[in-house]
Amino acid sequence: MAAIEINNLTKSFDGFKAVDDVSFSLEENRILGFLGPNGAGKTTTIRMIVGLSKPSTGEIKIAGQNVIFGDSSVNKLFGYLPEQPAFYGWMTGKEYLEFVTDIFKIKNKDKKITELLKMVDLTEAKSKKIRAYSNGMKQRLGIAQAIINDPKVLIMDEPVSALDPIGRREVLAIISSLKKQMTIMLSTHILSDVDRVCDDIAIINKGKLITYSGLEELKTKYASQIIEVEFEKSPSDLIPELKKQPWAIKVEQNNRLVKIWIKDTKIIDNNVAISFFAKSDLAILNFGLKLPEVEDLFVTILEDQK
Repeated sequence: MAAIEINNLTKSFDGFKAVDDVSFSLEENRILGFLGPNGAGKTTTIRMIVGLSKPSTGEIKIAGQNVIFGDSSVNKLFGYLPEQPAFYGWMTGKEYLEFVTDIFKIKNKDKKITELLKMVDLTEAKSKKIRAYSNGMKQRLGIAQAIINDPKVLIMDEPVSALDPIGRREVLAIISSLKKQMTIMLSTHILSDVDRVCDDIAIINKGKLITYSGLEELKTKYASQIIEVEFEKSPSDLIPELKKQPWAIKVEQNNRLVKIWIKDTKIIDNNVAISFFAKSDLAILNFGLKLPEVEDLFVTILEDQK
């Protein structure tokens, strides 16, 4: 049985389709990276999945049970962490979790709260007012409340977008550890994080689902390797000639860094690429070969849709 099943989901606002006939099925104990440009329809889709917004058409099931707008019976099956979780700042972390356990009528709540505080590394801060929590602490508390009822599915909307690198690492470690217990749908625009924790990728653009695949399968499909070259100064004058090279599929420049998608790694072995750059008389600081990352896949897939 699929953890999340969506069939022909559509959401219209005054004739504008924010979500347009989206269908996919997510298997149990997988982490799905739900990606798309700003305004693509990610948050609208998530709000419909968790029952906060009524679909114009379509069907949503979580663990086999239909999600019906206005019917809370399915709520016990999933946990939800919105992009900007709200808390009662005058409560302590422990008091807030006690409040949530009372809502779900959870038995042995003291034991449950102790376990969750330990898991999200907030044991020492349990008596501290939430208003004094850092963003990272609030996000970890948000995860604790989202899984307090042991849901089958955890849905998270931009869980690390406001965090510093240390906070992101802590939250991603928690997400990875939860995979054994539940299925996770993770909306994010930090694409390097998808590489770290996700099994599958769904990409939505202009309301339409354009890709749904396992991460490794997607990397295999777009397996063109990439040369990365960092120059001492901007190589802008070199880019037009570089784009004409028969071995260059695509060229992308970001200031002094250039990425070249190549057809065959033999151009490295026979020094074709190195010879080209050597003729330019531009000083090279770094030169390397790499496989595409999620960010590269994301850009390539969106470009293919144009």
